[in-house]
Amino acid sequence: MKRAPSVVLTVLVTAALGTWAQAKVPDEVASLLQKRCVSCHKGKTPPRGLSWERDRIAEAIDRASVERPDLMIIDTEAPESSYLLKKVRRESDIEGKPMPPLRALDAAELELLQTWVLSLKKNAATPSAAGSQSFGANGDGTPSPEPAPPASEPPFDTPAFWGTHLVNLPTTTTPAKGDVLFRVHHRFSDPVDSGFDNLLGLDSFANIVLGLGYGITDNLTVSIGRARVYKEFELSADWLVAEQGRTAGLPFSAAVHGGVSLVTEEEDEVKFFASVSLSRQLTRRLSLLVVPAFVTNANHFALDPESTFSLGLGARYMIWEEFSIIAEWVPVLAGYNEIESGWGLGIEKKIGGHVFQVFVNNALGLTPAQYLPGGDLQIGDFDFRIGFNIFRTF
Repeated sequence: MKRAPSVVLTVLVTAALGTWAQAKVPDEVASLLQKRCVSCHKGKTPPRGLSWERDRIAEAIDRASVERPDLMIIDTEAPESSYLLKKVRRESDIEGKPMPPLRALDAAELELLQTWVLSLKKNAATPSAAGSQSFGANGDGTPSPEPAPPASEPPFDTPAFWGTHLVNLPTTTTPAKGDVLFRVHHRFSDPVDSGFDNLLGLDSFANIVLGLGYGITDNLTVSIGRARVYKEFELSADWLVAEQGRTAGLPFSAAVHGGVSLVTEEEDEVKFFASVSLSRQLTRRLSLLVVPAFVTNANHFALDPESTFSLGLGARYMIWEEFSIIAEWVPVLAGYNEIESGWGLGIEKKIGGHVFQVFVNNALGLTPAQYLPGGDLQIGDFDFRIGFNIFRTF
């Protein structure tokens, strides 16, 4: 930030251009927000519905804060009272955490941001060669149009689900265009009742999936992964067909998932799978999920393999900010079935670009072909195993 004096002069000059400042964000300000804020405030479902990505900064101008609805994030009527400044100054009357949470802006960064916000005050004096003519972004005296608001907004500032999976079931959450999703799914093989000598099952081998996904568009993702059990490789695609409140006013979201997996242990076996995720966010905290799903060759080890058709049901309830209880049940409606329908119950925490899930469940399987037929532990015997998922978006 050694260029601070010249940067401040640049921002002060933009202040004289009134509405132009609303239509264009100085590069130095955009770079600062990218550097200090965008690691968390980005994508389709950023925290508090607020993205600081370069092409979305203007959305914060004259927009009410979620935490303090009585204050604008950036207030062009009274810039000094902008909630953004209160958050970065770490003032006592803010809600939630100060921003950035881990390391405050240094003096030069704070001065740059403050100067820009204050420059957005409406009806600022506008100098010109004639002494009274007002110049817009076009330099011809015509004011620049203010940034157009998004075509539509989601009904809540939190998504229906933070992770792309709810224990095992796929959700209607997909990465944004250009984002890379790294995911880890881990299930310990032995049940908790195997005893303390076995560390409640934590001393057993595990089934693990390591996967990578890429957002081709905001609605289309392709992924590849590998499960330890059966040494099974999976190639899949997820298409977000509709978003609650955004697509023709629909009261639910819908995503289609499909792909193929290849079992490479001993003999090669091919399996195809398809499912549809339907989610409904009833409140900011409570979301429901329904997932009809089908997989071929579910019991490939049998002489006469069967397919499986199941209907997954799931829910998430956010207890505290970005901390939730998650649950799912996956009964088999037809075809090959394990000992008991699959189920899972646990907690979920979102931290920046990470989503962490820890839970108990009864299914060792991780690919659709493995978990859709159900689990091998019976809840009546109080048998269940420990597992976790990690999602990280870059």
